[in-house]
Amino acid sequence: MLQRTPPRHLAPPVRVQTRARDHLLVESVLAMVAIVITSVIVIGALLDRQDSSAARLPNLLPPAPTTTRVAPAASPAAKGGPLANPGFEAGLGGWRPLGDAGLERVGEAREGDWAAQMTRGSARWPGLSLAGILKVKTLHVYRGTVWVRASQPGTTVQVNLFEVLGGRRFAVDTVGAVVGDDWQRLEVAHEGHKAGAMLAVEILAPDLAGGTQLLVDDLGIKGKPGTSITSPHTSP
Repeated sequence: MLQRTPPRHLAPPVRVQTRARDHLLVESVLAMVAIVITSVIVIGALLDRQDSSAARLPNLLPPAPTTTRVAPAASPAAKGGPLANPGFEAGLGGWRPLGDAGLERVGEAREGDWAAQMTRGSARWPGLSLAGILKVKTLHVYRGTVWVRASQPGTTVQVNLFEVLGGRRFAVDTVGAVVGDDWQRLEVAHEGHKAGAMLAVEILAPDLAGGTQLLVDDLGIKGKPGTSITSPHTSP
């Protein structure tokens, strides 16, 4: 008995589309696996690079806080050089009247609140003095400055800067001026002679008339190495 083969146009179709779909699915899965593996490799490389870079970078964090000692505020002595009370703000301690002069503190200051006021007494050469300012050093020049004002124009004022050793005074340097009723600055320079001697200052008004007041304020004493008392110098 012969078996007849059906015509080709009547044969059942081959499911090529299903095979193609399965093939695409496999390719997609493989591509996703490749992407995941590549991502893991890249991320791992980046992490390793970050770790190595961090090891090379400097520490950018702020340093740990440290304890800082704040310097104390300057005392009046530091502001006025070796003088503890250059403007008489703390009184007249240490000052001594000369020639029986009257000496008091008044509120007519050039700066601050107070100044020293001197009036003539019964003796000649009325004035005021301050001793024991500092120990003198040789090869040092000391400059004294003071501001004065007289209630009567034409008053002569003399400033002496000198050394005292063993109760004796020596090496006196002097400056003088005729002053009036405006504040005037006087300056005198002194070269140190005896190491260990004490520096002192006198402010005199030999022709101070009765009833006339001499105001004194803002005394300053500064020393620096040197031997020339005629070199240019500027004080505040």
